[in-house]
Amino acid sequence: MPKTSSGDSIKAMNITDIVLVYTENEASDIATREIANRERWENLIKTYPEFFKENPTLFNTCQCVIGGDAEALKKSQGFYVFIGGKAEAPEVKAVAKKEEPVKKVVNDEKPKKEEKVKEEKPKKEEKVKEEKVAKVKEEKPKKEEKVKEEKVAKVKEEKPKKEEKVEEAPVVAEPVVAKPKKQGYATPKKAKDAKVCRPPCYEGGDEGLNEFLKTAITLSKKQKRHTGDLEAIVTLMLHFDGSIKKSMIQCADEDFKKQVEEAIKQMDLWNPAVKGGVTIKSQVKLTLRYDNSSKQIKPFETQIIPRPAPKCTECLTDSQVFPE
Repeated sequence: MPKTSSGDSIKAMNITDIVLVYTENEASDIATREIANRERWENLIKTYPEFFKENPTLFNTCQCVIGGDAEALKKSQGFYVFIGGKAEAPEVKAVAKKEEPVKKVVNDEKPKKEEKVKEEKPKKEEKVKEEKVAKVKEEKPKKEEKVKEEKVAKVKEEKPKKEEKVEEAPVVAEPVVAKPKKQGYATPKKAKDAKVCRPPCYEGGDEGLNEFLKTAITLSKKQKRHTGDLEAIVTLMLHFDGSIKKSMIQCADEDFKKQVEEAIKQMDLWNPAVKGGVTIKSQVKLTLRYDNSSKQIKPFETQIIPRPAPKCTECLTDSQVFPE
């Protein structure tokens, strides 16, 4: 998405709402509505991430005119950004005024302090030098004798230890074998039962996802002191084989955002959504926050598109759904 002069001029302003106006003039557009709108939002975030710093309210508005004039409707579609004015910083001026008299007082006191320091320095330095010389004369012979005795004792003790180490067989560390990831497939997979359904879920369900996030996102000491700032809204576009085709992250903390991005790269294949006995594409939206009870990052809110049926809530394994 190209940058515009009007978009650049409002980057520093307080943005309260962003509205996406899109067009549907054919019945077939409904099937691709979610994916197309998600790509539009993703392009806006990449071009103007500054618009989302204040967490504005986001809306989708449809120009749904079946059989309407596409060219005429295009003129009014796009992003409408609502602003609340530039942020002011009156406290900075007040601080600058308060600092002026402080500077004058410091300048006035400097000569007095320097005179006292000049008078006291020669007396102190002379005493310190005399005390150091006396201590060095007394301590030199004692230190030299102790050092010689300690060196002789260390040489006697270390000789047999070195000989023992040479005789011991070298320890060879076993190589760490990484767990292989699941393999995807080129066409949708059919279940044993045409009526079976399943929501998209990570291997092992909620517990499996929590365990993955615990190992994939390690928080620093600084982050643990400010856990209230750790929140990220993650949207995953899943293919019919459970692979992650696209991901989008909304997060105010840049360091935490990078940690979440790295974690997504390490994810294994998801168990894909199953509808009517066939695997389908789906979208999962997770709100990640710090959980005080388990002391880790966990998903607190989950939204799935298309929405599963009321009876379709169990995270079945592939062995339960598909023929061997």
